[in-house]
Amino acid sequence: PPLVFVMSASPPSVPFWGPVTANYDWCESNYVISTYVAEFWNALSSVPTLTVGLWFALKSHKHGYGFRFSLAGWMLAVVGFGSCAFHGTLTRLGQIADELPMLYSSSIFLWIAASLRFKVNKDGDEKSKRLGYGLLLYCVAITTAYLNGGFELFFVAYASTVLAVAVTSLSAVNESPSKKTTKPYVLYAFGVYVGGFLALWVPEQVFCGNQLHHTHGHGHHHSPLQDLPLPLHAFFHITSSIGPLSWLTFASFEGLGRERRAPIIRWGRHWLLWGAKAPEVVPTRRKTRSN
Repeated sequence: PPLVFVMSASPPSVPFWGPVTANYDWCESNYVISTYVAEFWNALSSVPTLTVGLWFALKSHKHGYGFRFSLAGWMLAVVGFGSCAFHGTLTRLGQIADELPMLYSSSIFLWIAASLRFKVNKDGDEKSKRLGYGLLLYCVAITTAYLNGGFELFFVAYASTVLAVAVTSLSAVNESPSKKTTKPYVLYAFGVYVGGFLALWVPEQVFCGNQLHHTHGHGHHHSPLQDLPLPLHAFFHITSSIGPLSWLTFASFEGLGRERRAPIIRWGRHWLLWGAKAPEVVPTRRKTRSN
């Protein structure tokens, strides 16, 4: 039987997942490491996003962060799974599984960030619920446009949502009594994510990006980025795991603080974090009201 990991100087004549139907095909050469995975390193580097999301969702359940935070963790895991599907197959379906969860995930982050500005009472809870339903309708509308060929609208919507998360988060943290603790996590989160986007995502988009799948193996186009032992996009996936985890640390700390649960941050390792040390927000008081 064929091996899963087969080093080859050229891709197979008949790709396992069929021809590239996604809009993007990154600088990593296809089916070189594995006959079953189109972009091996890009797919593998997506797994940390999945596991980081799972880790945070489990911590949210354990410590009682609340529904919004648990949902954020699970959706981040879906983003990681979708990224694996996209880079592993380079199909249009895989691309959809990658990109749409990014919009929903960022919208959940915006829901959380904006809710930090509401008062901790029934009126604040109602405002948060209305905002949640509004953002859901927003995501459904953008999804409909995206599935009908409106990729440009989707990209603008996603970028605008991330920008809104940044602005809302900075506004919330600047008014927080815990800002000495949480503001560094906000700044680090956006610094890592935006830095990764500019230094790792953009170069591949410029030099390979959506033109590469027309020229793979045909000799019409070659970028020096294709000769790197590990693709830049794989490192972008790592920054896309670190950034959201740092942001969720800020948000969960603020959320518990608003409930007067006296949160602290403990650093530790876990296999879902691939052995890396990460901050865990731990409440030192019991929950007294529903979130």
